[in-house]
Amino acid sequence: MTRNTHTVKPSSHEAIDARGKIPESWACIDCGVNTAPGMSNRIQVEQGLATLALTGETGVEQVINQQSEVYCVKPAIWKSSGMTEMGGCLCIGCLEKRLGRILTPKDFLRNHPFHSLPGTARLRSRRDGAWMP
Repeated sequence: MTRNTHTVKPSSHEAIDARGKIPESWACIDCGVNTAPGMSNRIQVEQGLATLALTGETGVEQVINQQSEVYCVKPAIWKSSGMTEMGGCLCIGCLEKRLGRILTPKDFLRNHPFHSLPGTARLRSRRDGAWMP
């Protein structure tokens, strides 16, 4: 099983504010599925980093694996689905339902760090071009 882990580290002893950087929730706002099991939401990361700053620990581990649908599409695609930047998460199926079509590799931001992460077979098939239903 491919698994990427990333440790989020505190940058200082000041209050951590991750608004606009980490989703409030990884749950798809349409169907409720967790698009990133193994990842913390904004409040959890802020709390974890605040605790780490006090204890001297090194970071908060985040896991992305084959159950994850963490991706970044082009802003025009996101907007055409009725979403605003940092307006919540959508699983691939719900994004496609909103768009009325199946995603293609051209819809994704190729140079975004999320592009190289593991994910569900459905995400990889759309992002990498090996289509599957």
